[in-house]
Amino acid sequence: MVLVAVPAIGFGLCAPLRSQSAAPDWQKAAGGKQEFDVASVREDKTGAPSHSNFSLDNGNAWFTVSQKDVLAPNGTLFSSSSLPLLRYVTFAYKLSGTEELALRMDYWAGLDLHVPDWVRNDRYDIEARTSEPATKDQMRLMMQSLLAERFKLAVHWEVREVPVFALELATPGMPGPQLQPHPASDNCATTELPESSDSNAGVGPQGTHATTPSAALPIPCGMMARLPASSQGAHRFGGRNVTMTMLAESMPTQTGLATLPRPLIDETGLKGGFDFSIEWTPEDTGQPGDVDSFGAAFREALKKQLGLKLEPQKGPVEVLVIDHVEQPTAN
Repeated sequence: MVLVAVPAIGFGLCAPLRSQSAAPDWQKAAGGKQEFDVASVREDKTGAPSHSNFSLDNGNAWFTVSQKDVLAPNGTLFSSSSLPLLRYVTFAYKLSGTEELALRMDYWAGLDLHVPDWVRNDRYDIEARTSEPATKDQMRLMMQSLLAERFKLAVHWEVREVPVFALELATPGMPGPQLQPHPASDNCATTELPESSDSNAGVGPQGTHATTPSAALPIPCGMMARLPASSQGAHRFGGRNVTMTMLAESMPTQTGLATLPRPLIDETGLKGGFDFSIEWTPEDTGQPGDVDSFGAAFREALKKQLGLKLEPQKGPVEVLVIDHVEQPTAN
């Protein structure tokens, strides 16, 4: 069974910039257009809790890591219940945390793409199978085909110039102590802490680490996760072998919109994969409209721990626009 980790979803939001005709690299690698062998779509009016046997995130794993978490590389069954259509769209098009927030919340200036209420709120059960084991990205492509068939979903991408935060190095060429290049010696074979360690292994005073970030993070490579904090009321998350673009896109989801009231774009200039962790204790709310007054505690941690800063400016954000969508028939 694939990792069960269901994040919030989104619908018209930011993604790596691409031309209108070019398919993203992950789609090409997964083999292009694909379909489930059999599939059932039903509206769910039970009010039961949401469930999925397949992680519906974009690969960043928004969950608190446990030593018992297990990842499977592929499977043949997609089974979910009581989820809104937006959640399935997020999964199918591999939208980032920033992307889902931009549409779901109608919060960020210039990214207020309005979604019909039923797309946000009506819940659906989907059960689908493929005869051969499929990877997560192959399941996404099958979901795209299913949404087009059953919901008549049609979408396109466009780029908008909107207010953003540029994520930059506070001191050129000098990442912070808890932002380190992913070591070549880490083959990503394990996601468990040593047996002698507890869930806060490696965490020192004020969330600093006595060891390298990767040594304290039982996170699958290429993912980010919420992590146990060193004190009550504190927040902590980290990542293992992730790009700076992924880090930037994850921050509004991981910190909350009250902390970061704009999307983030990566302007660090850092290439390749990095291991990181950051911890802070929220203590301010800021004034509406004053982007510089928000998230003072987080910004201070960002500078001291990761060596990064936020600069308000305008920048390009790609959004997924829904051109057409219909409610499915009862049968």
